[in-house]
Amino acid sequence: MRLSKKAVSLFSKVMMVTVLAAGLLAAPLLASSANAEVKKLKILSNNPFSGKAASWGFSQDRGVGLAVDKVNKAGGIKVGGVTYMWEKVRCDNRYIPADAVSCLKRGVAQGIRFMCTLGGAVTKPQIPLINKNKIVTIAAIAGGADFTNAKNKYLFRTMPSADLTISIEGIKIYKKLGVKKLGLLTADNVLGRSDAKTLKNALKVNKMSDILVAEEFVPINTSDFTPALTRILAKNPDHIEGGAWPAAGLALLIKQARELGYKGTFTNLTGAPKVGPLVKIGGKKNVEGVIMLRLWPPDQLPTKAFKEYWADYRRLYKQDPGANSWESYMAFMHLSAAIEKAQSLDPDKVVAAMRDLKIVTLLGELQLVGKDNPLLPGYGINNQYTSPLPVTVIKDGKPVIYQ
Repeated sequence: MRLSKKAVSLFSKVMMVTVLAAGLLAAPLLASSANAEVKKLKILSNNPFSGKAASWGFSQDRGVGLAVDKVNKAGGIKVGGVTYMWEKVRCDNRYIPADAVSCLKRGVAQGIRFMCTLGGAVTKPQIPLINKNKIVTIAAIAGGADFTNAKNKYLFRTMPSADLTISIEGIKIYKKLGVKKLGLLTADNVLGRSDAKTLKNALKVNKMSDILVAEEFVPINTSDFTPALTRILAKNPDHIEGGAWPAAGLALLIKQARELGYKGTFTNLTGAPKVGPLVKIGGKKNVEGVIMLRLWPPDQLPTKAFKEYWADYRRLYKQDPGANSWESYMAFMHLSAAIEKAQSLDPDKVVAAMRDLKIVTLLGELQLVGKDNPLLPGYGINNQYTSPLPVTVIKDGKPVIYQ
């Protein structure tokens, strides 16, 4: 059927009106979509990405990175009608205190309100700036109340403090091994000195002070431990506490001690070095029997979520994750949940929400402790994350749960 010119003209007018009407109806929807604002929320990864502590830095950075991806893929963080998507900003502090402070200053200048960092030696000098600028910080640090206290309310410790690793687990291990003469060889920095103080206090409380026969402090970048080891071995220790060393440092320490004829045992209570480089550099035979904390054997992971995290990390980085990675991942997920709970980016509101918030993550329920906790003397504030603490021993080049 052919339409007349008059009918075609009428049809065209009707269609034009329909299109205009549709456009007018769609306009509010488009405006509403445009008003659903999406913004970036930055977190500073103030870590060592070069130097001997780089393995620690990459471990934390990658853990936080996996958490950033998970939160963003789930739709980001919703605060007052605004969606925030995380962006991780890296700064290499080389595990040098002055560089760590410089990284934080640059972050503050960029308006960054959140940070992850690690190592007591480089975290300590950052604390005045953290407090002054209210930078909500998740930090992998040992030590004790010198870091975690009511004055440092924006600093949240992701790893177990020395009060737990040394004063509780360490003493148990020394007793089980029957240690008679203990030698301490740790880093000459804030972390090493703090751990040494905690160790001596723990020995005193347990009336074991007499077993500590030698203590040595050397720079974190030491490659030749021979002079310090020679002085320690002159005291005939049957056990050496390796202190807070990254994998390369601990491996060289153990290897050189064996080369000097040391036959006793080793522990590393606060460093949580990766096993792969420890075995490769130190030698499989030399590191046999070394006891460490915070290292999960890959075939003994306790939850499905943790197994999935482990698999993702392996797929991306072709290696097993270290403790700093999963501890920081869990802390970041907790931080993100707290921001949504607070419905604010105000640091004081965020940290207030964090302290009472419990979430279920890789190792089960995660929460903050510290206030009025007899195991954490002097803390006075819930700024210490708590999660299961595995004790492992190296057997045939691999970590297994220490029985």
